[in-house]
Amino acid sequence: MGIGRRVPVGPQRNILGVPKQRPSYITLFVRDHLSGNDLVFRMKRSTQLRRLKIAYCDRKSVEVYRMRFAYYGVHLISSRTPDEYDLENGDVIDAFPVLRGGGAP
Repeated sequence: MGIGRRVPVGPQRNILGVPKQRPSYITLFVRDHLSGNDLVFRMKRSTQLRRLKIAYCDRKSVEVYRMRFAYYGVHLISSRTPDEYDLENGDVIDAFPVLRGGGAP
């Protein structure tokens, strides 16, 4: 670096102008709408959300197919990762039971 050379610096770059690396782990909160409690999960950004769903349902003693998970109203697909949904540290995923029915007598 020469004298007077300007290096682009910003929230996405470090002091040398190199893009910052995102941490490989992410902390997510899963909010249960029936009880209002949050469970905390720490996982890799490259891990499929299926593992988070299974771990949540194991803790709650519920079958996985009986729960739906959403992030800002968007249904989360099990085979995708937090990076594909651009999830950040501290984001809250909503978990709610599947409601079936609607048939009239």
